[in-house]
Amino acid sequence: MPIIFSDFKVLRVGYLFIALLLGCSSGPAIMESSPSAAQGDEPQYKTGDVRTVNIPGTEVTFSLVYVAGGSFMMGSSETEEGRDTDEGPQRDTKLDGYWIGQYEVTDNAFSVFRYPDRDADTTAVAGAFYDVNSVSRPSPPYEDPAFGMGGNAKPAVGMTQWGALHFAKWLTQKTGVFFRLPTEAEWENACRAGTDTPFSFGLDEADLDEYGWYEDNSEYALQRVGQKLPNDWGLYDMHGNASEWTMDEYVSTYFQDTASKNPWVEPSRLHPRTVRGGAYDDPSSEARCANRLESTLNWKRRDPQIPKSFWWNTDAPFLGFRLVAPEAGMSEDDQLFFWTMVLGE
Repeated sequence: MPIIFSDFKVLRVGYLFIALLLGCSSGPAIMESSPSAAQGDEPQYKTGDVRTVNIPGTEVTFSLVYVAGGSFMMGSSETEEGRDTDEGPQRDTKLDGYWIGQYEVTDNAFSVFRYPDRDADTTAVAGAFYDVNSVSRPSPPYEDPAFGMGGNAKPAVGMTQWGALHFAKWLTQKTGVFFRLPTEAEWENACRAGTDTPFSFGLDEADLDEYGWYEDNSEYALQRVGQKLPNDWGLYDMHGNASEWTMDEYVSTYFQDTASKNPWVEPSRLHPRTVRGGAYDDPSSEARCANRLESTLNWKRRDPQIPKSFWWNTDAPFLGFRLVAPEAGMSEDDQLFFWTMVLGE
């Protein structure tokens, strides 16, 4: 029986605990992790380097961009135009290294997971057995999750955070690389790409047309990923197109009530969860790097078991995600613990 979190509490997540959950355990490295500075060698990877991962048994590939560990200023200044009170006070936030999707997860990638006839009994994990019929997959949607706006090169949309995490678990089984959703901090760090301005490209909202899809240029529809300019780290569509799930529960006091190193608010109830990035139908202010959006039950209004059900689908055609692969390794036992915690299974 799924674990239903009902008692709301803000978790001050300590680093030692989060190290286990976010991939800093002593298990095998997931992508040939860079040598540490203590070894005196040049890191194997630098921020902005790109790796390509294939979904075994398919022709579908996706790109990951490396983000080196370090510190960044998280949140918005009190003078930032369009700022909400839940975006601060600003603070220095430290993160370990990770890989993040260069693009939002596309419909063609998510469809391999959604439809078993597009999957194959193939995995890149040595010695592992994989059966397409043993995978927990999304329920058939009552209607098109993208409301007619979808397509192979467009963002996959209309899934709950629970559904997005199941995709990450499935992709981990297929590739042998541990994937999950980004934390709020990881997402904002990747969006900023080393900047401290409202947008990764600077202060001027007029330049957003070159970097993202929003209400002024999208014709109120999802667009193919990667058509606009990337940020300085090579990441596309961090501003607009599809809003993106993070792994955190939404709390308005995030900056006061979380650790300053690898912060994560462990969900204690189904809603609200935190969404970042703004969407094709949002004003430019919603596409700022620091902007935070909380999910609501209205996004699952057709769910027959509200409010208890985890449910696969949403009524939110603006809502997608991208994935993260922590640089450090995670043992099989720790992965099992992680999936049990975040999926309630």
